[in-house]
Amino acid sequence: MSGKRMLLSAIALVAILGTACGPTPTPAMKEVTLTAWTIGPDEPSYYRRDNLIAAGEALNKELAAEKATVRVKVEATFDTGAWGDFKQKFFLAAQAGTAPDIILSGHEDVAPWSDAGFILDLSDHIKKYWDKTYKDVIPGLWKSVEYKGKRWAIPQDTEARPMYFSKTLLKKLGWSDADIAALPDKIKKGEFTLYDMLTVAKEAQDKGVVAKGYGYWSRPRKGGDFYSVYFAFGGEMQDPATGKLVVGKDALLKHFKFHYDTVFTFKTTPEGFIGKEWKDWHETVSKGDKVLFWNGGTWHWAEWTTKYLAGNEQHLWDNVGFALFPAGEKGKKPVTLSHPLVYMVTKSSKNPELAFRLLTLATTPELNTKHAVNSGHLAILTTQITYPEYAKAKFLQQTAYMPEFAGYQPNHADYGPYDTILWTALSAVMGGETTPEKAVDTVVKDLTAELKDKVVIQ
Repeated sequence: MSGKRMLLSAIALVAILGTACGPTPTPAMKEVTLTAWTIGPDEPSYYRRDNLIAAGEALNKELAAEKATVRVKVEATFDTGAWGDFKQKFFLAAQAGTAPDIILSGHEDVAPWSDAGFILDLSDHIKKYWDKTYKDVIPGLWKSVEYKGKRWAIPQDTEARPMYFSKTLLKKLGWSDADIAALPDKIKKGEFTLYDMLTVAKEAQDKGVVAKGYGYWSRPRKGGDFYSVYFAFGGEMQDPATGKLVVGKDALLKHFKFHYDTVFTFKTTPEGFIGKEWKDWHETVSKGDKVLFWNGGTWHWAEWTTKYLAGNEQHLWDNVGFALFPAGEKGKKPVTLSHPLVYMVTKSSKNPELAFRLLTLATTPELNTKHAVNSGHLAILTTQITYPEYAKAKFLQQTAYMPEFAGYQPNHADYGPYDTILWTALSAVMGGETTPEKAVDTVVKDLTAELKDKVVIQ
């Protein structure tokens, strides 16, 4: 072999060996899209979406530090439409296998959606990140995401449903500043009941302080808030030992009778009230000068401030007070209803581990406080209570005690038909189509036929 050929062969050999033994090429980076559907429907709750986007940035920093070859892109939506439409959209997508990686909804969807195979059990993931993140969750909130001994979701927020009242109108009725300031504590002690409230409301109407039918307003459409009355009369909805749904006939009758009385006996709620548009409802109650008592959520305080009062929160402090929902009668306790919203990872997700890590990084005092302060929701983390921005939020601080008195809608796969049957009866009572007594009989008959031994009638 000539010297030239030998040299070329040697060069080729070196090139081959260099390729084989040299540094490994950097693997190509892969971008994974994580999708999430969130809802208000109140407009100030947009951090339910934005916190996930912020968590995506934090997750990418973690992945870079781990020298992982994957990065995430978060595509999250925020819905301000009706709850029913939002849940139906998810139900259809989950059935088709096209659901997003993450869905935000009410805690009561944990049971039916887990039974349907739409969401994943997160118990092991939560244990893995317990010390880092989840031991900070207020302990009582875990109950809202538990079903059949497993944890299916991550609490996103919680709230309370106060009884709001007009300071302005109570003053016109002759109440002193001291009387008004003492009302929340009287309610907390059980000294001012639901029928005391209706009596005051009727007096205000009779004296022309408020218009007829403006003494007391519930929410205008179907929703869990109505069950505050049932709870206020000592009603229970679920047996903690068996998990079965429960209806107490005595409390249910008083629940129906109260709603009948406010429309037809005291006439403190107008006939035909159910079905009123939310926009009209908010515009009427938010200024605190037309309705004397009304139900609402803690988040409404932020919504009224931003959407109906041009950012003037002081107007609310000057004109509106808030308290627990009064006891149904002497000897009962005041209540509130809490409805935690929760993040769930869906079975449709192709990247459930990354989706869960995203939720973990969205569960921080900083991000949850941004949401709470902006939207009027309460803390889900113990460290939020003393977090500077949360500590400065006067309204949140003054309502922080309310969840201690909270009842929850049941985590049960058949809560949907149970709720529909009770609501159909209540709306018929408030519409004057039936009596409270007949409504109880109808509920018992329909629940027994529909749910059989899944419900206990007491």
